[in-house]
Amino acid sequence: MRNVLKFGGTSVGSAENIKKVSKIVENPDVKLVVLSAMSGTTDILVKIEAAAKANKKTEIVSNIEFLKSKYLTCIGDLLKDKKSATDYINDTLEQISTISTNGFSDGEIQARGELMTTFIFTEYLKETGRKAELLFSPDYMFTDKSGTVIQEKLSAMKDATSDKDTIYVAQGFICTTSANKLGTLGRGGSDYSAALMGVAIEADEVQIWTDIDGMHTGDPRYVKGTHPIRMMSFEEAAEMAYFGAKILHPATIDPCRRAGIPVILKNTMDPAAEGTTIGDEDQSATTFHAVAAKDEITLIRISSARMLMAYGFLCKVFEIFEKWKTPIDMITTSEVAVSLTIDNSLHLSEIKTELEELGTVEIEHRNSIVCIVGRMDYDHSGISARIFKAVENIPVKMISYGASHHSISLLIDTKYKVATLQSLNNNLF
Repeated sequence: MRNVLKFGGTSVGSAENIKKVSKIVENPDVKLVVLSAMSGTTDILVKIEAAAKANKKTEIVSNIEFLKSKYLTCIGDLLKDKKSATDYINDTLEQISTISTNGFSDGEIQARGELMTTFIFTEYLKETGRKAELLFSPDYMFTDKSGTVIQEKLSAMKDATSDKDTIYVAQGFICTTSANKLGTLGRGGSDYSAALMGVAIEADEVQIWTDIDGMHTGDPRYVKGTHPIRMMSFEEAAEMAYFGAKILHPATIDPCRRAGIPVILKNTMDPAAEGTTIGDEDQSATTFHAVAAKDEITLIRISSARMLMAYGFLCKVFEIFEKWKTPIDMITTSEVAVSLTIDNSLHLSEIKTELEELGTVEIEHRNSIVCIVGRMDYDHSGISARIFKAVENIPVKMISYGASHHSISLLIDTKYKVATLQSLNNNLF
């Protein structure tokens, strides 16, 4: 077996947790360990980037000192021989200080968190008798001008992890950009890194370790009485991840689905727990499997008599969103109106201006998409009735059903989100 194990920031957020992770990766099937930065690190690095752009030198210094204390405390609690790791942390923080003053590219500062965390972790593995090697992910993870990972270059990682007795450690999240600079794949990109690396080294499994026992029927942060899901299909997991399941980055699923590599969601704090296996089949006879919600959704309505009995109208609408590189989440149409949603309002003003050339435009903010996933074959009756019964006291703005066999989505005002999720959990599971 050649397994890739990815651990999130909370899983490596302290010396105690790093020791737990080191126990988990003692399994001889573990070939590659992919780590996020220690919890809280990336947020601080983002603050440093913002302070640097605003020329707030005092804020830069205070945040660097915070990171120094955080990482040196971890080293002190974890390692007997502290010199190598201490020198590395000090050197890295000095680099951050220098580039924050002299100029940097997007993500160049943020990428340092994973480098510090993986160095400390690898040192600990070596100190506890493991044959471990630290890889520099940007030597393999390259992106083009559009931010897409260049798969051909990543394939070199297979030869780089060929020694059967060595456990390899790599950084998630970070890459080499098209400008040949240190950069990132975006927030949450460590899961995606692990999936791509799993495909590159032809792994048997990609395991994502967090602080929760796999996927649940609902978000335990908001919903009481959720249940863990033991098996889920790739398609369902992709829907859940995209529509708000925080346990998994949305882009993680597709590379593994294409390569036929199962994704296992596990709990670092309870390694014996079964977790969730994501694969080709869900192996569940039930109709409804899980519910997720995505916030910060903007609803846009376009009304125009020119739509009546016309063709090409939707094409003009879509061209505007393509021009401003803004994806559409949900869409419904009637003879004279189109309603659609977006989760990125960066260019909303420009989009609205161009849409008004086509018709009357209404915009509503602070909405949430609630997505119910499961086995929803078109020839099954009563599916929508059970959902509508569960939300009979919730005002629903939009409904999306029929695009796939795996989901029904509802748009609601965010103030009703928790009540909606709880009612669906109570009535469907």
